[in-house]
Amino acid sequence: MIGRCPLCDLEVEGNFIRRDWFTHFTCDQCGTKTLVESEGEPAYPDEYFGGENKKKFGGIAGTARKYWHERRARTVRSLIKGAGRRLYDVGCGDGLFLEACRTQGFEVGGCEPMDKAREQAESHLRCSIHQAAFDKTSAPYDIVTTWQVIEHMDNPIAYFRLVRENLVPGGVFAVSTVNMESWQASIFGSKWLHLDPPRHLWLPKRKELEKTLIKEGFSIVKRRWRFMEFGPIGYADSIINLVDQKRDRLLKCLKTGFPGIRNKLVWLLAAFLTPLAILLAAGEALFARPSTFEIYAIKTS
Repeated sequence: MIGRCPLCDLEVEGNFIRRDWFTHFTCDQCGTKTLVESEGEPAYPDEYFGGENKKKFGGIAGTARKYWHERRARTVRSLIKGAGRRLYDVGCGDGLFLEACRTQGFEVGGCEPMDKAREQAESHLRCSIHQAAFDKTSAPYDIVTTWQVIEHMDNPIAYFRLVRENLVPGGVFAVSTVNMESWQASIFGSKWLHLDPPRHLWLPKRKELEKTLIKEGFSIVKRRWRFMEFGPIGYADSIINLVDQKRDRLLKCLKTGFPGIRNKLVWLLAAFLTPLAILLAAGEALFARPSTFEIYAIKTS
């Protein structure tokens, strides 16, 4: 089938894209997987944004998420030279990362296209959040961050160019996404949690994404993968997906609770699988095959 790859074929039509998973096409040139647009369910149901407590996750999961965002904010702070303190987060969700950045002394701003998540962010931060990236904003910024968001975009290269336009010379672009070369992707295929159809429109290989960023005027300065953040849940929920008719049930329950016998059984199975999931996540990180990765790049002149 003739198709178009969002990463390597944005301007020139004609790459051959083969359908090798029932949900995805794969580009033979760069290996990027692109969602087959045939999913009937709503992409972003209310449960995607958590319960009614204005938090995406509660309990232990919420505490862990806050910890990882605080670590990420410290990493970002360490990369900024001099007095630059203006940060913009694209796809900021409920605003938890921006909240952590404020404690690091940043002047923060951001955007979130989804109404419920944007309301959560504005409630937490007590400031206005844009619906579209850099809408009515006073650019340029010292740093632009995009955590687990580019895979939701149908035109990532156009977005990379927009980021570059809104960065100061030498400004930092921090981006994270899921990894098509992870052990999890290889083992579980279309049952992999982080594939996340129909929300993830495309999924890249890390080196191919880095090549694209360099081509678009960025220089890579740091790579990180926090394997404990997304690795164990990826293994546990993917294993459950092999036997469960409802996809990604564990992740959904971590947002909305575990009502009912079947959900409670999933909780028990996840608890049993956790030690193995942690070991496997550590192994894939050790061999540079993590489920997700972060790239930190500087705008070149």
